[in-house]
Amino acid sequence: MASKEEYDVLRLIEHGQTCYISSECVEGWILAGWLKSQPGIPKGRLFALIRDLTGQLGMLHKCRKKPCYQYVNPYSIVVTEEGRLYFLDLEAGSNEKQLKFMQKRAVRECFLPAEEAYYQKASTGLDIYGAGKTIQYILAVTVPQPPLNRREERRFRNIISKCLKYQSKLAYQNAAEIRRNIPQYRKKIRHSRISRRKKAFMIGGAALFLAAAWKLQDWIQMGRHQAVTQASQEDLKTQETGEPQEELTEEYRSYMELAMAYILDVEDYEKSIRYLEKIKNDYTPAEDLQEVVETLLGRRKEPAELDKHLKALEEAAPKEGRERWYRCLIRGYGSLNTRRSSESILRLGKACLDELGEESEESKEVKEYMASACERVEESEEAARIYEELLEQTEDNGKREEIYRKIIVLYESCGQNDRALDACIRGVGEQTDSEGLKIMHIRLLCQDSAVDRGLCVQTIQGYISQSREILEMEEFQKLQREYEIQVEGDHVWVGR
Repeated sequence: MASKEEYDVLRLIEHGQTCYISSECVEGWILAGWLKSQPGIPKGRLFALIRDLTGQLGMLHKCRKKPCYQYVNPYSIVVTEEGRLYFLDLEAGSNEKQLKFMQKRAVRECFLPAEEAYYQKASTGLDIYGAGKTIQYILAVTVPQPPLNRREERRFRNIISKCLKYQSKLAYQNAAEIRRNIPQYRKKIRHSRISRRKKAFMIGGAALFLAAAWKLQDWIQMGRHQAVTQASQEDLKTQETGEPQEELTEEYRSYMELAMAYILDVEDYEKSIRYLEKIKNDYTPAEDLQEVVETLLGRRKEPAELDKHLKALEEAAPKEGRERWYRCLIRGYGSLNTRRSSESILRLGKACLDELGEESEESKEVKEYMASACERVEESEEAARIYEELLEQTEDNGKREEIYRKIIVLYESCGQNDRALDACIRGVGEQTDSEGLKIMHIRLLCQDSAVDRGLCVQTIQGYISQSREILEMEEFQKLQREYEIQVEGDHVWVGR
């Protein structure tokens, strides 16, 4: 790798909804050259790099004096030894040579759309296009370790595609949208996905094996009867006290594992109770878990009583396999629907996610409980963040629409109206048949006095042209009364 050089770069200082620019000199490398010396870049480092790039661009777009950069490509970005990214200060004389290089035809054709052959004008759309091309370049010249999985590849294809849809309504409108769509990477223990039917078969086989093992133990015990009768009086007294011996503890643990498998993997609560019944008289955690399962079956318990069993069960959780105990607890706490139980869900959920695969169905279930818990304790922004992650793991269109609705409402409730609008636009772009999301989009625009009424009219006209059924919906008629919206044929007026 070439030696570090000094570059005059833009130092961006964010202050609320605006950003200020100053210039400073840093030591580092031009991104394009640095990437070629990092072929086996760690995946987490790669994602952080791309996120930093879009974050810097987003801040630059908040600047009042010069809200666009114009030359977004891997030759205009500097990487420092600490891994920070900076845009070159193209007004500094020291960067003139680099500026002339970027103006060469070979470079322009790679990072500008065909209809904009020269760097003659600056716009947010062109910056976003350049960002998409830069992300494409980064992924082309690096080999992430570990490699991108299918979901991550699909995510980056979608990001790049939306960046390159220059002057299209489907394109990203700002850099913050790009940044939110960059996947998160956490090094997780991967768990293989097994179908519920196969899990049931495996669990049934384990149950038969367990039964056979205990039967064999009975036969062995019969053969040892004579030796037992000759044991010392002290040993017999220990056995008569009922204190669990080591092999009995293993038996209890095996039955608990089977019961949890039927709870978590097969969701056959009745069958889990059958195994818990076998040991609950001698093993208190089995009794506690049975009380939780009874609640999950709809056999309501007093909240205080259930809370007592949940606490006892958590205290008995072993170090190994603790995540499965916690997931059972999360389901139990989820039925209480209180602030205290929600706090327990968040605490246990974080511990579970540290051990679960990021894409696993198990992590998805935990996140669903955590998102609902955040709503109950009024942590709206955190709830929206978790729902954004769930969006990445959800393919069903109906569920995706429901998640978009929740994200929009949550961002609104914590005063993040810009993010609510961004989520709404994404949702409408994806769920093109969702009249509900379209009405939410209209409401968000109309309620913001800073939004030009002409944009409101244009948006309403567009949605009516797609489907006039929206006019008959009660939610839209409510908006008509509230914002004095009038519709006559293809003409629309917004009074306030």
